[in-house]
This record gives sequence, structure tokens and C-alpha cells, in this order.
Amino acid sequence: MKSWRSANLLLAFSLELAMLAAFFAAGLALPVGWFRYALAAALVGLAIAAWGVWAAPRAGKRRLKMPALLWFKLLMFTLATAAWWVAGQGFIGSIFGVLAAINLVAALALGQHELPQPKAKTKRSRSPAQSSTPRR
Repeated sequence: MKSWRSANLLLAFSLELAMLAAFFAAGLALPVGWFRYALAAALVGLAIAAWGVWAAPRAGKRRLKMPALLWFKLLMFTLATAAWWVAGQGFIGSIFGVLAAINLVAALALGQHELPQPKAKTKRSRSPAQSSTPRR
């Protein structure tokens, strides 16, 4: 089971990188002259910012909870699939979309969308030897 979870996490990371590549390629494919380089960088920057704020495991309290997290990932991967098609890479877009669907379904099946809850701190009583006040 652990190997399946690890493989799905590797697929998720690969899809996130491919998503950034898709947005960059789509920005470069648009016929707007030199501005396309800035547009490509802006699309990647927006994707990184959105993912970092709402979907990254270390986003803290801002990270979306289920099912909103699932919908956000589905939206981002759908946009990336469309970006591959805009870039003229329909075959890569199709493969990306299928792999993204497999990843999201597997993550649900393996319970990978929720972060582990932090352990509650237990209050330990101090022995007289550990007390900070001096004995008299």
C-alpha cells in the first residue's frame, strides 16, 4: 500500500511540474510578439501563487479543505490540459488529462488529500526534582 501512495505522490508532483510547463507553452504559443514571454512567465507565476496559497501541503490555514481542494485541483489540471491544446500539443494535453484524472481518483482512494492531524500535546506533571523553585 505504501508503494502505491508513494507512486501517486510522485505522479502528483510530476503533474504539477507539467502543469507549469503547459502554462508556459500556452503563453509562448500566443501570437503577441515579444509580450508572449512576459505572458508565459505571468501565467506560470499565477499558477504557482494560486497553488502555493490554496493547494500546497504547507499552505497552513489557507489550504483548502475537502471537497474544495479537490475542485481546485480539478480546475487547475483542466486549465493545464486546455493550455496544452492552446500550445498545439493536443496529444500531450490528452495524456496529461488522463493522468490527472487517475491521480485525483487514486488520491481519493488512498486518502491522500487530508493532512495528518498534529498530535495533541499532553501536559506532564513535573516531579519535585525537576521543579524550578529551590527546596528549603
